[in-house]
Amino acid sequence: MKALEEINTNIKKDNIIDNIMKSKGLYCLVSNAKVGKSMLALQLSNSLTCGKQFLGHDTMPSPVLYISTESDSGQIMERIKTLGLTFPKDSFFIIDRDGKGEVSIFDFEVDLLEFSKYKNGRFVIIDMLKDTNLGIDYDINSYQDVGQKLLPKLRSICEKYNVTILFTHHLNKRGTTLGSTAFDAVVDGKLTLIENKNDKSLVRLNIINRDFSELNIQLKKSNNQIFNVINSVEDDEIDYNLIQLIKYASNQKDFEFTCTDIINKLNLITTPKRFGRLLNSNLDLLKKEGLIITKDRQGNSRNYIAHYEEPIDENE
Repeated sequence: MKALEEINTNIKKDNIIDNIMKSKGLYCLVSNAKVGKSMLALQLSNSLTCGKQFLGHDTMPSPVLYISTESDSGQIMERIKTLGLTFPKDSFFIIDRDGKGEVSIFDFEVDLLEFSKYKNGRFVIIDMLKDTNLGIDYDINSYQDVGQKLLPKLRSICEKYNVTILFTHHLNKRGTTLGSTAFDAVVDGKLTLIENKNDKSLVRLNIINRDFSELNIQLKKSNNQIFNVINSVEDDEIDYNLIQLIKYASNQKDFEFTCTDIINKLNLITTPKRFGRLLNSNLDLLKKEGLIITKDRQGNSRNYIAHYEEPIDENE
């Protein structure tokens, strides 16, 4: 037992990806089919093995073990070729189903030990979670099975082999994680790819986790399926609630508000807490649209001061 003042406050930051993933964490990457989960996972693998930024965030260099339940090694190589990626020697390792109906933990635990102990690997991708035999029976729709059997099994692998695990999974028809809500509750973080309905090359990456602030990163897929961060977006890509706020601000010019006041005044389809998160994660975007917002916290009240001025198109 340690008193708070006895704990070393200079503990080394140990993140795989700054502001997104911590070491020995458990994360899921979810989306509808064909949005680009596997391509993004390969792009992330390349960033880690090359020690370069991932979508603008610093990474801790590490070899990557890529476990695929859907594609064989040849198909993965074709995807890497399409993406135009190159990996340093002895840094990217692949396990596929090798013609079997599933990938079994009993087959790849030896590889995990070698990867961790002799390759100094710290990152494992399971693409996808389905068809991965972890030696346990579970119902994907059971909170108890997912929360007390499946995910703890994955977390035990993180601890045993000192690795971070990212597994890919599907969204259901309602746009939430397929199966039990335990997937969202138990993992350290969820990364959700949301495709723009009007332009499939535009994708939003929403990241919610327990160690860092929520992130919403606007992405555009290139012709070779690489995801690139874009700094400006069109109206149909901006959240509906923010569009309503911009329209209101263009008439008011200068005003003060709280999240509760503004959602009631503008009849926004959200809650005060969610709107606050949305607002704070999009301050730079709003500034480019001419709406400058500063915080004015008074006691327990979280007030915002807004000033609107006609935005300038830098291309004019």
